Amino acid sequence: MIEAPTGITFVGYENPPGVSTDQRVQHFLGTDRAAWYHHVNLTAHDRGGHFIPWEIPDAWVDDLRRTFRGRRR
Repeated sequence: MIEAPTGITFVGYENPPGVSTDQRVQHFLGTDRAAWYHHVNLTAHDRGGHFIPWEIPDAWVDDLRRTFRGRRR
């Protein structure tokens, strides 16, 4: 199990077969892998792929900020 707060960004290009982007977070939460993480931010975007920081940088940075907001010491 990953105990550290975890943010996961899903992108439409990497959706499993038969799963649309708007279903992606719920699909993940329904898997046995979801319990492995201490997820604090799960987000799905229609655009983007493996290189999301270069493809949709503003959305990716927003995801990072939501994941880490309020966790500074």
